[in-house]
Amino acid sequence: MGEVREIKCEVEAFDKLTHDTRLIRLTVSDGPPLAFKAGQYAKVVYPNAVEKYYSIASLPGDNGIEFHIRRSGDGESSSHYVLDQLSIGDPVMVTAPMGSSYFRDEHTGPILCVAGGSGMAPIRSIAETAIAKDERREIHLYFGVRDERDIYFEERFSELARSHANFHFTPVLSEPLGVTARRTGFVHEAVAADLSDFDDWKVYLCGPPVMVESVADLLKDRGVSEGDIYADAY
Repeated sequence: MGEVREIKCEVEAFDKLTHDTRLIRLTVSDGPPLAFKAGQYAKVVYPNAVEKYYSIASLPGDNGIEFHIRRSGDGESSSHYVLDQLSIGDPVMVTAPMGSSYFRDEHTGPILCVAGGSGMAPIRSIAETAIAKDERREIHLYFGVRDERDIYFEERFSELARSHANFHFTPVLSEPLGVTARRTGFVHEAVAADLSDFDDWKVYLCGPPVMVESVADLLKDRGVSEGDIYADAY
């Protein structure tokens, strides 16, 4: 795990992920790239002195640092500043890496990853890091969102599923606004319907507290040790 550093960065790019979530990419402007483990997070200080904590969406070894930022609150919230006022080239201070819910690369068994909304950021990093380490590993990734418009990275994960027979990607809609052929309901219910044997599994969760708690409670009832569940709720 990398040593915690305070890193001078600048905004390199933005990318629209959904109607209310954007990807922000920073480039390190002072020193080597950030060393971290998939699943860790960072403290970010913007030019207006606002501090925020975000899970790292990029992969270990990447030269840049990526975050997924969802618009929330009223027009004065920090997310609105980031999404509406921050510009390419603006300076940003990053302190990282932090967090203990990172990918355990010594584990060789199956993995369950569950993301809710922008909690996809660290889950994406964990899942893709796990695939790169062992292409034959069984990995199930569930993405719980409200509606179709909240899904992102579907093309990316669908392609990974096509090229890796043991990787499975399942979006689940909790409040679809129209008729859908997708899985619906709560994401923990989909997990319960699909999987039963969790012997030697590791579990990585990130999303709203109620989602994280529901999945964790289900898995504990199915015999998963609390020590094998790594969770970040926000």
